[in-house]
Amino acid sequence: MRFNGKKILITIASIIVAVGLIVGSSVFYGRASGIPVIQRFASDMAAFFGRGVSAPTSVLSRSTNSLTQLFKTYEENQHLVKRVDRIAADQIRIQTLEKENKELKANLKLKNSLTDYQTVSAVVISRTPSSWNSQLIINQGINAGIKKNAPILDSRGLIGKVSQVSNTSSKVTLISNMTADADRFPVQVNSGSTTINGVISGYNRSSDQLILDELSTQSTIKKGSLVQTSGLGGILPKGLYVGRVASVRDDAYGVAKQIYIRPAADLSDISSVLAVTQVGGE
Repeated sequence: MRFNGKKILITIASIIVAVGLIVGSSVFYGRASGIPVIQRFASDMAAFFGRGVSAPTSVLSRSTNSLTQLFKTYEENQHLVKRVDRIAADQIRIQTLEKENKELKANLKLKNSLTDYQTVSAVVISRTPSSWNSQLIINQGINAGIKKNAPILDSRGLIGKVSQVSNTSSKVTLISNMTADADRFPVQVNSGSTTINGVISGYNRSSDQLILDELSTQSTIKKGSLVQTSGLGGILPKGLYVGRVASVRDDAYGVAKQIYIRPAADLSDISSVLAVTQVGGE
């Protein structure tokens, strides 16, 4: 192949132009503030996929934080509930102790007034719903000097007598007990100059009143008259306060009178008592 001078010049010029374009392009792109189209496309694609990955991650992170906060709130709530329960239990214990303290003080006052009797303090340790109005058990017995038929009082008056006794406990038959004739309580009503003797033979649970019936006396018995043990029968000593007359009614046949007695003691709420261990100079 033969080359003439004109072709050689054109070839050399073309090479020079090509090299100039390449060098110029490199310099231009090195100094330019913009980004090549391909590089910009690649960057956009990377950003798009990055957002696609980061979005679920962000949601998962927020959900995890929410669950963590929820569990934390639940634990704090449970802690507060326990604190409230403890406070309520403490309040109940305080109220119980205050009630027992008040009753013990009242018993002490009553004990100081019972100059003719020797007594010992005791606490109720058992009382079942099925025999609530019949009996209870106290934590003192023979070792404390308590005997069978010993009178039992609370701070206001007679509540019953001991029916069974062991070394360290006693069963008390309540004055409201109506299950056995042998456990009746002989009492007397002092109404002015009139004294009426009888035996408690009934208990009205709804009105919380003792019933003294089968009285043939025509004497007028006043409401509020004093009722105390009569001492008859030789079981209970005379003069223990039982209560006061609430009302006087005719019996079911209209023949005899019934005396309804409001007991001095709250027979439904008994926690501490006094047991009479000795009367007078016995």
